[in-house]
Amino acid sequence: MIGRLDDCLSPVATKTTLYHVVRLGLRVYVVSVVLVGTYSVFWIADIAGLIPNTLLSTIWIGIAVMGSIFLVLLVSLFFAARSSGR
Repeated sequence: MIGRLDDCLSPVATKTTLYHVVRLGLRVYVVSVVLVGTYSVFWIADIAGLIPNTLLSTIWIGIAVMGSIFLVLLVSLFFAARSSGR
């Protein structure tokens, strides 16, 4: 099965594609570790009562707004990169 894939793609395209997939995978892993760590710290601080509820809700709303803005920018950049008008 891999041999058929190697026959269809040139070795340079295969290596380049592999590098891009590995780089994307590492980025997703780092972002997920940072997010899980941040959520864990907020959860522990909430359980311990270190952060007031108003500040905690403000932090969660800020995270949600930043994520939404990032998603909107990511989608628009994705479609701009795929356009044939370049």
